[in-house]
Amino acid sequence: MKIKWRSFSALSKQELYSIMHLRQQVFVVEQNCPFIDADFNDEHGDHMLGYQNNELVAYLRLIKPGIQYQGPSIGRVITIEKIRGQGIGKLITLEAMDFSARKYPEQEITLSAQYRLLSFYEDLGFVSQGEIYLEDDIDHIKMTFTPPKAKGIKSLKRFITFHPLLILGFSLALGIVGFSFIKEVDLDQINWIAKIDERAISKAKYESYLSSIAESRKLGLVDSDPQNILERMIDEELLIQRAIDLGMLEHNSEIRSIIIQKMISSIIAETNDLRFSKQDLEEFFNKNKGFFTPSPKLHLLKLSFSSTNKDKAQLARDFLLADNPLGAKELAEPEVIKLPNTLLPAIKIREYIGPFLTQEALKLEEGEVSDLINLDDQIHLLIVVRKLIQTTPTFDELYEEIESEFIRSKGEEMLDEYLMDLRNWYDVIKADEL
Repeated sequence: MKIKWRSFSALSKQELYSIMHLRQQVFVVEQNCPFIDADFNDEHGDHMLGYQNNELVAYLRLIKPGIQYQGPSIGRVITIEKIRGQGIGKLITLEAMDFSARKYPEQEITLSAQYRLLSFYEDLGFVSQGEIYLEDDIDHIKMTFTPPKAKGIKSLKRFITFHPLLILGFSLALGIVGFSFIKEVDLDQINWIAKIDERAISKAKYESYLSSIAESRKLGLVDSDPQNILERMIDEELLIQRAIDLGMLEHNSEIRSIIIQKMISSIIAETNDLRFSKQDLEEFFNKNKGFFTPSPKLHLLKLSFSSTNKDKAQLARDFLLADNPLGAKELAEPEVIKLPNTLLPAIKIREYIGPFLTQEALKLEEGEVSDLINLDDQIHLLIVVRKLIQTTPTFDELYEEIESEFIRSKGEEMLDEYLMDLRNWYDVIKADEL
């Protein structure tokens, strides 16, 4: 299950529509309770959306302190009918509790629970307050959870009193506070076949291995296969755990590089399902026309001098301004790599003279001579012999390129948001002196 945390302002129209559809399906239709679900509190909260195969199957919201109660409040806890009975309701509620512990540390969490779910919330550490009351013609009771001073997951572990098979699911559901955050929760891990410390081998993965081996053999599985396969899977997990214990993640640059690239790929994978209109692309194109405008082509001349020969460099510039390029060239030092005597795009010029001098050259007009440029213990002069300005292609001519760049930029935004959320989740401390 893919879990997304969204602030109200970060919800897309499609996400909001899916939320309202699910809430009405469960609270209004299934529970036969007509009420005004859109209560103007959504805008004051964070919303947790749980997806399976792009279908919204679980949801809840966390309203900020001071709106419904003095502290934060959890509400609208929903799972669709086909996944009920799997412990997912408890898992997402614990997710919200841990999210709240990070965003609103040490603040009491309150919820208005349907009375029939009293034991459900008591198992999570909530305590009933006051008498039963009617809310939308359904018996409710106010319940509160007071977190210990320790923050995050550690502070909640001792309150877990439900079936131990769900503890692993909870550990996989660690919440990270953020404006918009996405993560994966493997629900198969709730049903495990073996454990190595806190690492679980899911029953689904084990059965998948058995099935693939059975299909690869004409006679299918033999009696010893199930136990042998399980032992091999345990061996794999032991080796991975030992690699972690030996610090290979910290010290092996190749492994770190692979993990980082895999993480980035998984974070930006959501762009595969990105929905956008032609209008979105047109707005992106108009906002970034400079990016899609081809850079000018330049026929460029560069003269270089030792940093100790500033007078000679100035004299050469005077020769150039007096239309005496031959005299200027005689004063300059021999060029190790000469620019071709033709028009070149900026990206090609960069290969010859580097990014800084290329940017300086692009600022010059045709026939213009640069000021003296000090760089890397040398003095340089740039002369634009000819400059060809290319027109920007139309939106339709660049459609595929615009679409590709739009998706790439959205991926960068997702990665930036994810990294910012990680900084909010983990304690990042910098030394006073760098």
